[in-house]
Amino acid sequence: MYRREGEAYPSDLRDAESGAAGAADPRAVAQWATTHDRHAAAMNAIFYFMRTGCPWRYLPRDSFPPRSTVYNIFRKFQREGVWEAIWAELHMALRERTGRKASPSAAVLDTQSVKSAEKGGGTDNQVSYDAGKQVKGRKIHALVDSEGLPMRVVIHSAAIQDRDGAGLVLIKNAGASLGSN
Repeated sequence: MYRREGEAYPSDLRDAESGAAGAADPRAVAQWATTHDRHAAAMNAIFYFMRTGCPWRYLPRDSFPPRSTVYNIFRKFQREGVWEAIWAELHMALRERTGRKASPSAAVLDTQSVKSAEKGGGTDNQVSYDAGKQVKGRKIHALVDSEGLPMRVVIHSAAIQDRDGAGLVLIKNAGASLGSN
């Protein structure tokens, strides 16, 4: 098993948090109990990756499962919507904890163009030029509730018009809301 001696990483899940993550995906609850140690180690590796921003191949080998295993679990959760389900559960829980209704009644959509690196900047054809803001990079569309909590964040090519990107964000958010009922 993948166990570390001594202190854990700051990004590691505590037992209560890992149980909540497993419960956020109803299909995985039964399986979670039988594979808790393996999933917990993979989740810790994923959160380490997200927190540090290191490449997959730089995951500490003595602390986590093999990087291919961690990456495959990350992509599986991405394809099956597990990350979005966890995000939605946490969003509702935080709203309720602050004394608000679980589902927001209002939201604000904002756009930001972000400059990319001078050279390179990605091979996914998402780096482009925003003529209106005169920025070469990417465009971030963020939908937040009245408390400022993010509901949906989408990153596009900077060349996309704000109104078109806003439409894509709203369609994605409506799809997520419809899928959760």
